[in-house]
Amino acid sequence: MARCDYCGQEVALPYRCKFCGRIFCVKHHLPENHDCPGLREYKARRHESIIYVPGGVRAYPSPRGEIPSRVVKVRASRPKSPRRGWRKGIVIALALLLIIMLCPIFDLDYDGLNNLEEIMAGTNPLSSDTDHDNISDKAELEQYHTNPLSPDSDEDDLVDSMELMLGTDPLNRDTDGDELWDGEEVNKYYTDPLSADTDQDGLTDGEEILYYQTDPREKDTDKDYLPDGYEVKIGTNPRYDWRHFYNEEAFKAGLCILFRREIQYISRQFLIYDTVLDRAWAVLKWISENIEYDHVKAQLDSSKLYAINETVYYKKGICSDYALLTAALLLDSGVSPVYMLDISFKNKETSHAAVAIKIHNEYFVLDQHLPLIPIGNYYWELLEDGDEILNVTFYAIRLGEDNEPEIVHIWTWSGDALKKRTYHITEEDIRLIVRLTKQRFLELYPHYREDLRLKQLAERHMKSIKQFNEVSKVALPPAFTRGWVLWWHDKHFVLYYHPVIAEKLVEEYWPGPAFLAYEWKNVINQCDKFYLIIDLDENNRIVLRDSSGAVFTIPRIIIVIEIAT
Repeated sequence: MARCDYCGQEVALPYRCKFCGRIFCVKHHLPENHDCPGLREYKARRHESIIYVPGGVRAYPSPRGEIPSRVVKVRASRPKSPRRGWRKGIVIALALLLIIMLCPIFDLDYDGLNNLEEIMAGTNPLSSDTDHDNISDKAELEQYHTNPLSPDSDEDDLVDSMELMLGTDPLNRDTDGDELWDGEEVNKYYTDPLSADTDQDGLTDGEEILYYQTDPREKDTDKDYLPDGYEVKIGTNPRYDWRHFYNEEAFKAGLCILFRREIQYISRQFLIYDTVLDRAWAVLKWISENIEYDHVKAQLDSSKLYAINETVYYKKGICSDYALLTAALLLDSGVSPVYMLDISFKNKETSHAAVAIKIHNEYFVLDQHLPLIPIGNYYWELLEDGDEILNVTFYAIRLGEDNEPEIVHIWTWSGDALKKRTYHITEEDIRLIVRLTKQRFLELYPHYREDLRLKQLAERHMKSIKQFNEVSKVALPPAFTRGWVLWWHDKHFVLYYHPVIAEKLVEEYWPGPAFLAYEWKNVINQCDKFYLIIDLDENNRIVLRDSSGAVFTIPRIIIVIEIAT
């Protein structure tokens, strides 16, 4: 298509100047409108052609330019009517249309479509880009199949040329199928119109904006280490940081497989144990040996919970951190359900967190350190520390089919309900403890034999220890050449005792560990006869009393072993 040599505009019907020979548009075709070098000649000829005489006379000069050869009287000119302009425009348009119709094979706008094709398509045969979207009419019709009459074929607020540049579909408002129009994604939300999930968090951009009000460009909107899509999957709020409070949200998020997978190298080691008690004991032992209480964090008013892998990494935490880590290790070692405990106290704003498990219909609390404690006795254990329980809320949690935690039951017990579950040690329990202790001693030292000749001596030592806290000064029976008396006491064994865990207590807590202590082991290896007795010392006891006047007495327990050879 020709272009005006003055303004550069494409010209369908160009004009060629007779004085300079160049091509111009209708606006600049006159010599005075395009700085024509032949302007003087043009003006001279025009001046010679017509002379206007006052009074409405038009004179035509003689060839020599002297006296006019003829004079014609004409009417005085008057303003043109607006109607004449409209009529002239209509006439010109009809003339052009007639030319186009009579010349259907012409391509006046050089867009690759002849005039007849443009008329059939409704496009402008005088413009190569009818809708001004920077795509030629031919390309829109034959290559992209877009609408050449609309710059935005799919009306998604992105012009067709922009869609082609971005790679989106100009015939589809939502190229990536995420419920957001391409124009919205580019101009409003700044998301990727070619990806349904811009931040790769498991939620489409439309779901994040329309349903969950999360950030489609931020994988973890609430910065709690869990992707938004994952939080929706496990039932937590992707706009709420679960680490703020010890509650249901924290249990579902903090115990999720995403975090538990980070510490499975620890939980796997507990699978070697066969029973729930053995696994729970091993878990609590690992925690007590590897995690320290964070006293600095405990003083902060707005500290967040640690993720379980953070607690392992920092090797410290507060009660809620201990509880989450304990529960996670239990769940991954096959102990299920676990019970998250939320404990409130009388006359105290702060609360406490711990974990419980159920063994043979009895609840046992795991609270940072060994041993496990019967739930009723736990009331008195905290009371000894100065905290009287008001209520305990239990959250029963187990792993679902997808290995994610499920809260299956929630209930609350008052402090009075806990007291009713207090276990009081009996004479039968003492006999069980003696039997278990002998069994453990002989497992470690199978060459030993119980000798009743040492019984009276052991009983005299027990009486002396209760009265004076020291053994009696009596000699060995004549049949023995040498011997020793070994004794040990514990003031909290009665508080922790329950027959369900009696064997574990004897083996791991008291008095079993003393059998392997260097001082004891050294003399035990020098003898082969023994007699042991275990008894409660009512003269040395702890008396606990709560605000209601209820009392729990904890006598110390003593073991005396007389060994000889």
